[in-house]
Amino acid sequence: METLSEGWLQFLFVAVPVLSLIGTWMGLRSAGRLTRRQKDEGDHVERSDSKLD
Repeated sequence: METLSEGWLQFLFVAVPVLSLIGTWMGLRSAGRLTRRQKDEGDHVERSDSKLD
């Protein structure tokens, strides 16, 4: 079995963490947008239970 060259190992040690960070950043960004959108929609919807007081 042939071993990986040093260049490929360096590429993998750099590319995998960078792609992981980019994926995490994109996921957190999407989650933040979704939370903000749900909060904004909740502000505009009247709640029926507030009229029961």
